[in-house]
Amino acid sequence: MLKKRILISALIIMLFNSVYQYSWNVFALYLANYYGLSVMVTEAMFFVFVFMSTFLQILGGYISDIKGPRLVGIIAAVLSAAGYIAFMKGVDLPLRFLLWAGGSAGEGILYGIATNSALKWHKENRGLAVGIVSLGFGAGATIFNPVFLGIHSLQQISIIMFVLEIIILPLLVMNLSYPEKLSGKRPREAVFTLPFLLIYLSYSLGTVPLISLSSSLFILRSGYSLLVAIILFPLMSGLGRPFMGRFSDRIGRIKTIFISLFILIISGILGVFNTPLLPEILIGFLGGSLIPLFFALMGDYMGEAYSASLTSILYTGKSIGGLIGSIGIGYVSEKSVIYGWILMVISSLLSLLFLFILFKLENKRKA
Repeated sequence: MLKKRILISALIIMLFNSVYQYSWNVFALYLANYYGLSVMVTEAMFFVFVFMSTFLQILGGYISDIKGPRLVGIIAAVLSAAGYIAFMKGVDLPLRFLLWAGGSAGEGILYGIATNSALKWHKENRGLAVGIVSLGFGAGATIFNPVFLGIHSLQQISIIMFVLEIIILPLLVMNLSYPEKLSGKRPREAVFTLPFLLIYLSYSLGTVPLISLSSSLFILRSGYSLLVAIILFPLMSGLGRPFMGRFSDRIGRIKTIFISLFILIISGILGVFNTPLLPEILIGFLGGSLIPLFFALMGDYMGEAYSASLTSILYTGKSIGGLIGSIGIGYVSEKSVIYGWILMVISSLLSLLFLFILFKLENKRKA
């Protein structure tokens, strides 16, 4: 019963977390159309989210490993709610960035403690457990985005999300806890190993297609296909996570990630040829699953005792993917959207290369 309550609470937290990333295409449209912000300003705001949600997660992960997830989680919940004030009218640009940065930090910390509440309690099927919690990270925006598109007011959206999160998130955090007496490598010991480095590099580059569509879908697509993709893309990202997590529990984590990256390369090529919606479906389904798969892979290699710290360090690789997938994609896509899709293909190829080296290293170790 305890495990189920924790899993459900972590899943609902993720439903709210997903808005920060997967509703960004809606926010960016409104920021441009109603507040007059340029594409590069909105891309910079998205990169602030990626950076703050990743690097502040290290502090939150370390504190939660030592003290438990509740206190740091409540602080993060308040920050996450306050982040939506950045979208209100009359807020000047520096303050808008500051509020969004604080909210992004809160979102990142909540992401880490929710994910690790699943990872630490479910050693035998951690791929499925982390996948179920991460399901919310895509499914949430699928629920919220149609509502946001119907409201047509960023001011109203910000008020609604602030009120919901400031009430609901602290209550959910109080249901979270970590089991005692876990084993695993300390962060200082783990990060200087070759497997950690290879996992980190593969993860960082493997996130590029997902982040690219999260931040720049409104650049890469237009018209009816954009509106459909804004709703369909986060849904597929959510659905793929438990399915691929369970699949990885059965055939192995590295093999599952290898298959996912290979199909992501094909998806980028389909985007180059302007294939409608199929790239968004595949990148959502498989690109979204990569994050919990890499988190579970870290648990496989390094244990659970300090998993919140280690997965938060791993998560900083998202800032590399975010730099390429937001500012990088935005820059090259202004010249031609084809270049944006090509950049996704190159990133996925490099991610596959680092994973292949890890695979060969693991086979050599077993031999």
